[in-house]
Amino acid sequence: MNKKLLVAAIAVATAAVSSSAFAATKLGSATQKGSLLIFPRVEALNPTGNFFGATSDTLIQITNDSSKPVDLKCYWATTEGNPYNALGGNAANNPGAAAARILIRENHAQDFGFTVTKNQPVSFWAGDIGNTGFFSFLTTNVKVPQFSFFQDGTSSNAGELKCWAVNAKSNGEIHHNHLTGKATIVSFADNQNAAQGQAHEYNAMAFQAHYWGDKKKQYEPNSINYTGKALPTPFRLDLDGKEYDQCASALVGQFIPTYHPVALGVNRTQVSVANCHEDLRQDWDAHITKLTYKIWNANEVSYTGAHECMGAWYESDLGVAFPHFQYKTLKTDTAYFRATPTASKLCNQGSQKAAMETDIEVSSVVGVQVNDIGGAYQSSSNLVNLGSGTTYTTEAVGKGQILWSDIDTEFGKK
Repeated sequence: MNKKLLVAAIAVATAAVSSSAFAATKLGSATQKGSLLIFPRVEALNPTGNFFGATSDTLIQITNDSSKPVDLKCYWATTEGNPYNALGGNAANNPGAAAARILIRENHAQDFGFTVTKNQPVSFWAGDIGNTGFFSFLTTNVKVPQFSFFQDGTSSNAGELKCWAVNAKSNGEIHHNHLTGKATIVSFADNQNAAQGQAHEYNAMAFQAHYWGDKKKQYEPNSINYTGKALPTPFRLDLDGKEYDQCASALVGQFIPTYHPVALGVNRTQVSVANCHEDLRQDWDAHITKLTYKIWNANEVSYTGAHECMGAWYESDLGVAFPHFQYKTLKTDTAYFRATPTASKLCNQGSQKAAMETDIEVSSVVGVQVNDIGGAYQSSSNLVNLGSGTTYTTEAVGKGQILWSDIDTEFGKK
């Protein structure tokens, strides 16, 4: 190939790559900064106010690396019920599963807010035990309402946290792609999730805001030059790749099959998934989707038929819920899965033979995976986000939208 042809080929290839890169929708990521942070798993077991009665807590850390302060609006949230973990399995006529399909439409949330000054890292515990006992030396600089006790009088031991940048009046979202976050889950005593002394952490999923209003300047839509600009839809965060980065259309994780014969005790693979289509208003609407799992072992053999319905937040011990995640089925030391949100009549509250109920849809999701081998070794990681428009996403692009209200929130470090 002569020099002119080589240069032409490089130019064509470069143009193709550039065109593809700009055409692709940007996904939220655990390795970037953003204006919205989602923590898919928060745990505070037995938050009684008594250190000896409590077994775990979650330390939340958030950093603002901007030279400007910012107000954050946050929500603790959880959802009741997992249909196919109900007693009796996932049969459509199982009374336990039917009751659980109703429960996943029950959401609980607690809102709060605080200010993060310029270049400041802040931290706070989800429960009430982190600043007692062994961790009494660790000073946190933000006080927030305790996770687990929600305003509607209910309580829960696990759920999610969502935080995003808002204006000083807390009546609209702003462009502030300077936020990062991390969650550290600590076990103070043996419990159903981990042995005493275990701790693991993961990065918050960060979504960058995009600003398209200033057509006179040639900044990129997510340029820091737009920091502080109001976003166009107050009280509604669109995770569609236009206002904020797109939320994932499918999730991937790798695991050691449950009941592996050489594992110390029983190893577990637990996933916690946050729905990116969530209504956090007082008069909220439920948004139900079904996670359809496909599993591959190390010999490239695939297994299907595992699925669970979820509401705003979901958690499952996959090896307990499905034989396809167990060693007796997979017969290899490692395997991986893909979880794809779908719309299915199996999520109906009543008969699965009836028409699909109106609150069932294809949602976009983010999640984390906790791996536990006999309670002796524990780790967590972010599930890998897959975008839309690929060969494995046969469903429509999942809906990603967070709705919230303008109920006054007192901001500040208390």
